[in-house]
Amino acid sequence: MKESPERLSYNVEEALAVTGLNRNAFYRAINTDEIRTFKIGRRRMVSAAALRDFIAAKEEETTSGAAA
Repeated sequence: MKESPERLSYNVEEALAVTGLNRNAFYRAINTDEIRTFKIGRRRMVSAAALRDFIAAKEEETTSGAAA
């Protein structure tokens, strides 16, 4: 069976599905520059790298907050 290539970007609906965030939390993170996005035409897209960075930053906040 042929493997599908790694996704490089997602539209908002797909990003919500892969992160588990709800729409309000996702747009709040965009508005506070916690998630970097880009537009292609009218479609807002987010790269897989931006999602990984966002999640890593949230994990760091949690671990550094628990240690303090």
